[in-house]
Amino acid sequence: MKLFPHQEEGIAFLKKTKRAILADEMGLGKTRQAIMAAGEDSSHGTLIICPASLKINWEREVKMVYPEDEITTVQSGKEETLVATPWIIINYDLLPKYKEQILNLIANGLIDTAIIDEAHYIKGRKTIRASTTLDVVLQLEKVYALTGTPIMNRPIELFNLLKAIKHPLGRARTVYAKRYCGAYMKTIIKKNGQVIRFFDEGGATHLEELREFTKGNILRRLKKDVLNLPPKIISVQITELSKEAQKVYDNAFDNYVEWIANNPDLEKNIEGIMDARHLVELMKLKQVCSQAKLERICSDIRSAVDQGQKVIVFSQFTGTIMKLKEMLAESKRGTRYDDAKEPILAVTLTGSDDMHARQKSVDAFQNHDDTKVFIANIKAGGVGITLTAATIVMFADMEWSPELHSQAEDRAHRIGQEGTVNVYYYIAADTIEEDIVDILERKRAIIKELMDGDASHRWAQEMERIQTIEDENEREAAYEDLQREMNQATKGNNISMAAEFLGRMKAKLHIHN
Repeated sequence: MKLFPHQEEGIAFLKKTKRAILADEMGLGKTRQAIMAAGEDSSHGTLIICPASLKINWEREVKMVYPEDEITTVQSGKEETLVATPWIIINYDLLPKYKEQILNLIANGLIDTAIIDEAHYIKGRKTIRASTTLDVVLQLEKVYALTGTPIMNRPIELFNLLKAIKHPLGRARTVYAKRYCGAYMKTIIKKNGQVIRFFDEGGATHLEELREFTKGNILRRLKKDVLNLPPKIISVQITELSKEAQKVYDNAFDNYVEWIANNPDLEKNIEGIMDARHLVELMKLKQVCSQAKLERICSDIRSAVDQGQKVIVFSQFTGTIMKLKEMLAESKRGTRYDDAKEPILAVTLTGSDDMHARQKSVDAFQNHDDTKVFIANIKAGGVGITLTAATIVMFADMEWSPELHSQAEDRAHRIGQEGTVNVYYYIAADTIEEDIVDILERKRAIIKELMDGDASHRWAQEMERIQTIEDENEREAAYEDLQREMNQATKGNNISMAAEFLGRMKAKLHIHN
């Protein structure tokens, strides 16, 4: 398996140190490095602790590296008896439930390595998540903590990670906080006269000393410093639906199946009204999938913004676009499981926006440091604009044409971009999206025949021409004409792809009309 030089260096670092923090910037392959280090250096089993939404990605990555190894992925529901396998994957919220079983496996020598993914999840002082994770990993010989968050800016958030890897600085929190956080007893008098005293650990002091003392156990590389990475990296993020989202999807899918069964003439009307109705029914399912992934996408955006990056998100649904903007604007106090979150400023671009609104959003994203996220309709925002302020592009859902996706990706990956662009496609596990991805990949050549191979390039040129038109009415009319052309050009492709999808669904469901 071919690795980049920085990944080979990271694997060697983890194997040598045994207990370490891999803090590479998002997109440098921390997952692959940790799996290979654990697989090469572990004589027994490896425990992977991660957020629930990432379990399926970890399982997929392990299978890619070690396809013959057995994997146990712990699921929610009734507690099961864990059997020792080379890999055990569990999410943070289930760890307390299975803590004693896992400790027994460790005591019997059946697990000797732990990978803590998104390790900043355990930074809280008194959270169940942090205490349970530490209770487990402190019993192990090898611990790899993975995080892309630049925790050195807030030294107290590093303490539990240092404790997890048994670094000397992780032994006494008060001593650590006083030295590296400038901690002191703070007094606040509320309006009602109530006096509140607490230990303020929010500062940052002696950072150079802290870096020096921890450099042997923390490895962090930035994309701009890793010269061997390709300029654009595309990856698929399989997202497991929550119980609530799964129920909504199952209900929508049942309605879709019922609709197919009740329309026996569907396949006989390739160019007619039934095709349009079938697309409507498919769009309902696709929209459910799109919105079901927003918690995961929102979390990943926050991680990227914490690392100082700007993000573009594409969707074909206005409801998804507006809901995501609303979620990012929310601030949360935090609970014993979740940390407080600050609002994130996002701008949007939809098909209903005129040219002034469109350019205003682009300018804000490109030129204003406080505007972190650009959320756009894939057709309205996928051509004719430059968004090189972003280094991350996310797709909440997919259009029927990969050509539209490529054009959207290149809003960030174009002249003026100085960093590596990471593109993430979010796919809902065990839903129609997996089938759609498969069809899109196999039909790529056909799609290029159905559409003019140079069409998207021509659209981009036309959008750039439109922006130079001085007369406002003429500019608006040209923009509307371009939108109509794009919609018409993809309509036939949509019907063709939907027809194939219908055939696949009927075969799967054994429906014979």
